[in-house]
Amino acid sequence: MTHPAHTKSTWDIFCKVVDNFGDIGVCWRLARQLADEYDLSIRLWVDDIALAQQFAREGHARISLQHWIEADFSQAADVVIETFGCGLPEAYQQHMISQRSMWVNVDYLSAESWVDSFHAQPSPQANGLVRHFFYPGFTQATGGLLREASLPALQASAHWQDLCLEPAPDQLTLSLFCYTHAPLAALVESLQASTVPVRVLVPQTVAPMLAAVLEINDWQVGECVKRQQCEFLVIPFLSQADYDRLLCLCDFNFVRGEDSWIRALWAGKPMIWLPYQQSEDTHLVKLNAFMDHYLAQADAALAEVIRHAMLAWAQGDWQDADWQSLLAVLPQLAQHASTFKSTQSQQADLATNLVIFIEKCRTHRV
Repeated sequence: MTHPAHTKSTWDIFCKVVDNFGDIGVCWRLARQLADEYDLSIRLWVDDIALAQQFAREGHARISLQHWIEADFSQAADVVIETFGCGLPEAYQQHMISQRSMWVNVDYLSAESWVDSFHAQPSPQANGLVRHFFYPGFTQATGGLLREASLPALQASAHWQDLCLEPAPDQLTLSLFCYTHAPLAALVESLQASTVPVRVLVPQTVAPMLAAVLEINDWQVGECVKRQQCEFLVIPFLSQADYDRLLCLCDFNFVRGEDSWIRALWAGKPMIWLPYQQSEDTHLVKLNAFMDHYLAQADAALAEVIRHAMLAWAQGDWQDADWQSLLAVLPQLAQHASTFKSTQSQQADLATNLVIFIEKCRTHRV
């Protein structure tokens, strides 16, 4: 997709790696989509350049990774994307003033109702710059969700062999990605007693936490541990494309944070989301707001099962009954997840909305 009006602009994206790969995951996806679909050349400024390089792997021809901490800023871009309120260096802001840069803060995703009214609002700064707030979200009044045009084709062509894994037709395959506060011991207990055999695919980053629960040492990639009705398999760190394949191939996905949460929704499979834990239980407010949106069109009985399970997982109250209840409604849950994906896909994606917003703002400034 070529958009000549945008190729003359220079774009910078700033990212601070706060939570493992979460922040850089969203930023890399955004940068890659802007480069692929809008032919933009982008500098991605990251405070942890080693981690970013590990994540980006082979990189991208139109994306340049820059080390924020050691930077000697000499020129600002025409369009500057701050992500998640990470702030911009004062020295860089001075160049933005002379460049008349467009400044947009792409914030965290939330389904809370206040997002609709705060989205796309300007915030004049003391130095004369204007900082615009751009909120991802689930409604037409927000910036939308990250979704590449190529995603449906990738999902349709996904096979287990792409991930060097074998299909397991006689088992329910589950992916497990969670924070340290997740009630893993309770989950293991419920899966061991599952009425349906389960295969759990465990990322390297989660494996040490689960190994402590399973009381095993030196758990390596590719090694499988069996416990009654369940087997746990450690899988290597996956590229973003392979992670998307994994989510759409699995029967059930446990996800966390923002990046894997969005990707699980686009996979259209049953899922449980674990928000990042915050003080005063703010994360539960975000979880309930999401469930209000996610379950709005669900049957009342199905909605109750999902809501109870998600809250139990987030609050550390997981019980055997939560897994059994999910299994009992799995066909309906699968249909609901697929329908939600189709309905949500009718809205414009975040990158498209961002480009349109910036073009309108810059046009009005001329």
